[in-house]
Amino acid sequence: MGKRRILFLIVLLFLAMQTQAQWEAPFSQFWTAKSYYNPSFAGETDKVQISGVYKYQWAEVTNAPKHIFLSADMPIEFLGMKHGVGIQTYSNSIRNERNSLFAIQYTSKQKVGRGVLNIGIQVGMNELNFDAGSVRLAIDSTQNNRKTIKTNPTDKKTIDINAGISWTSKNFHIGVAAMHINQPTFFTMNTLSDFGNAINDSTFSKIPISYNFMSGCNITLFYPLEIQPALFMQTNFSDTRLQTVLRGVYNKKYSAGASWNGKEGYSFFAGVIVQEIEIGYAYDLYRSGIGKESGGSHEVSIRYRFPIDLFKRKPMPHKSIRLL
Repeated sequence: MGKRRILFLIVLLFLAMQTQAQWEAPFSQFWTAKSYYNPSFAGETDKVQISGVYKYQWAEVTNAPKHIFLSADMPIEFLGMKHGVGIQTYSNSIRNERNSLFAIQYTSKQKVGRGVLNIGIQVGMNELNFDAGSVRLAIDSTQNNRKTIKTNPTDKKTIDINAGISWTSKNFHIGVAAMHINQPTFFTMNTLSDFGNAINDSTFSKIPISYNFMSGCNITLFYPLEIQPALFMQTNFSDTRLQTVLRGVYNKKYSAGASWNGKEGYSFFAGVIVQEIEIGYAYDLYRSGIGKESGGSHEVSIRYRFPIDLFKRKPMPHKSIRLL
């Protein structure tokens, strides 16, 4: 009961702020990209895990953002202790401009109770070509007044640091993390206003630090049906994103569900596992913000897990000399 009260209080705390934190990828299937938000989930399982997510945001708006995330992580053991390592890439493109990140992750693991306490850090290199915090909806008078996305350009390479902590067990996980701890700085150039007037204004900007909370569990109602509720919240104290998820899994192969995303709207998703490859699709329906002016967002995810010793040579069976 105590845990439920804590989760309820956290939800109430964040309900007052319901706009989208723009510097972080707004993945609806965040459970496939947990290590993107919290590096302590790197090496979470006892297998090698490869994950990818592609999101086409605000599909019917010109120059709509496209987000691509790819990662690989695995557990390792040395000095008598368990650890996790991972690498990931992420890109966010608008028009011909793209922000990209390449990062490495390390996680220290310690048995605590019936689960594992994970403490992780991520160090990455950002290559910035536009200010994601300046994304806005404008009217393009040269294209029959079509709605289009505008941004302020920049050109900067900068280090980006994330850190997080989580506790995981067979049927439950919970974690908190901080992203952009060092608050990378850059200059942007606003060369053209939304009304077509030429301007030349250089502005000092930074990627604000943000915090996120993630939790989920598996509840077996009756075999082979599982219910997997989950909660994700992210804030930089000026913009906040909230997702409350209800997802069903049948026979550990088929999945479907929906999430309530606060005032922003709803997400609907489905998935299937084919030849050990988990494939998912999500559609976002918006009630406010830029998304309300679009045809929604589409997202495809993929995940593959395989044993660490898959490529190890297996010992040859012993043959008796009397059979030779």
